[in-house]
Amino acid sequence: MVKRWGFYLPLGVQGRGRGSRAVLKLLQKGALVHDASYYLPIQLEGPQDCILSVLRMVLIPSPPVVAQMSSESLFHKVLQGACHQNAMLYHMDSSASHFVAPVLYMWQRMTSERVEWEISSVRKLWIWIHAAAFHEGCNALRIACEKQQKSADGVTVSCIQQEGRIARLDIMGNKASEVMSKILCPVTISNKTIDGHEVPEAQQQFNMDQIQKFPPGAILQLRVKDPRLLSSEVNSEFNEVGIDLVSSDTCKPSDNMELWDSQCNLDPPVPENILCREKNRKRLNSLFLEPMSQEVPGGRQQDVFSQSCPVVLLKHGHQTTFLGWSIILPLSWVKTFWLSLVSRGGHAIGLRERRWVAWKNHVPCFPHDFPDTEGYRSLLTDEGTLLDASAQLRPHRAQPQKTPMPPPWDCVVAYLHHICRNAVKFEFLTLDMYVPRTNMTLKEHVERMDSKDMISAGDVEVTDGGGEKETLCLVRVFVRPFKEGLFEDGSLVCAPCADDLPGWNSRSEKEVEKSQEKWQLQLKQSSVESYFMQLESGKWALQVPEDPADLKTFRWPIGFITTGAVHACNDRVSVGFCDIRILAALRRQQYLQTEIKRPEIFVLVRNMKSAAYRRAIATIVLEQQQEDLLFL
Repeated sequence: MVKRWGFYLPLGVQGRGRGSRAVLKLLQKGALVHDASYYLPIQLEGPQDCILSVLRMVLIPSPPVVAQMSSESLFHKVLQGACHQNAMLYHMDSSASHFVAPVLYMWQRMTSERVEWEISSVRKLWIWIHAAAFHEGCNALRIACEKQQKSADGVTVSCIQQEGRIARLDIMGNKASEVMSKILCPVTISNKTIDGHEVPEAQQQFNMDQIQKFPPGAILQLRVKDPRLLSSEVNSEFNEVGIDLVSSDTCKPSDNMELWDSQCNLDPPVPENILCREKNRKRLNSLFLEPMSQEVPGGRQQDVFSQSCPVVLLKHGHQTTFLGWSIILPLSWVKTFWLSLVSRGGHAIGLRERRWVAWKNHVPCFPHDFPDTEGYRSLLTDEGTLLDASAQLRPHRAQPQKTPMPPPWDCVVAYLHHICRNAVKFEFLTLDMYVPRTNMTLKEHVERMDSKDMISAGDVEVTDGGGEKETLCLVRVFVRPFKEGLFEDGSLVCAPCADDLPGWNSRSEKEVEKSQEKWQLQLKQSSVESYFMQLESGKWALQVPEDPADLKTFRWPIGFITTGAVHACNDRVSVGFCDIRILAALRRQQYLQTEIKRPEIFVLVRNMKSAAYRRAIATIVLEQQQEDLLFL
């Protein structure tokens, strides 16, 4: 267990059969359960047009105007409350570098199918945000709501924190639906049409085959029975207990109003001791024995418990190989559903295993794969402090080499100065980092770059050049080793020189073996230790060697690996971030030298404590897809 972001969270389980190989195998052939209650909702409540105005201030991509939405568009379904949507939350009226966090937002389901009729009606919206950026996200939304109030003649949009009221459980894997069917027995389901699928008003069995037909991102609202009562004999005569129980077993439409009402008190489940006492009473009755008279503890007679629970099911909007659901439920019911999920076949995982799942499906994991956020810098700073503290406990000779955490991204600017201005020493006060996550935002940012050299990256023209203001435009890349190597978190992605490129061009087996024997590039051990130097201020600076012999083996960094390849897995791809201008320059150079146009870019990767450079191939994610909004 580790304490992060105000929560005590499971980091992972150690031991044989609990490593990455076993977890990823369970993802393919079983079900993984993760308590994602550290994702907290913020509720916006007000007129629909005012809420949409607030979202346009802070979200990318922002929802369009209602009049421009077609009935078949995704935004129309999201506005109806039939689907949820991923987006990136930014500070209002600020530069693109002021990124807060990725979010998931969902509307309360509408009673009317025509969106334009509900423009002035009061609507409710949930924005789910990670605890590492919760307070920063709340401030950004509050400022946007205040500005909207000034421009709307006093019409307010309430920004309400739902922290400590509702929670979320994630179920992932190919057998996620099978595990859910064992614990979910709906009392009733909303009788609305979700993406063309008609759902009956009442049903006693949860038809998982039916909900599998729903598209990714679909929302289902249910009221389900207490999972502890499904296989228990207590369920038949439980109402005989002398406690004021709220039974909702009558079949009536459920819109889960109590979940959306921030002022409503959510009834907790029946305590375990009452269930055990009732179970014991029934067993004694079956043996024709009279149970011992037990008085109900004082103060419990006035308590109100419930045998059913309102839940909202979210189908993950990921790739087809990444099957999973999220269960949104009252916080008081988390323990009940968690124990039922684990006892019915779900394998509990922590933060480390969840990151493995994200890596397996090529989905970024917050905050590790979001270097332009404060949550990323705060997390890696805390981890670096813990590593330094543990290293100080060892003898001086046994202390490991100290490495910068978080990585010094400003060293990437050094290469821009080197190739654009032929300068080795550089000085700047601040560094703005920006990561475009849609093709449109990438194109808009690239068009603002002042450049002379231009190349085509998909349908986007990428420029190379520098300005007076130091702005680092990073793009997410997949880095695969060319022949050998396994890249770790924090590894450097470096730019190869012209003499290094023949190492990637061998085709025949003899040439491959010959190139494998000849191609070796290593730093001196002294150069590895002095590659980065920690200043008195605590920051790390790149040290360019002055010796010509050392300069021949020096390669300029252009980015870093944020998520290394998981061990014991055939797929050795790593996730990194590199400057788009340098990648553009490298691609053009490699086009001219190899005379072969290919989407991949040849790069070198070196683990932070290693002296050997490894050949690798980098692929820009936004060249393979239109947007990069999915996250875990």
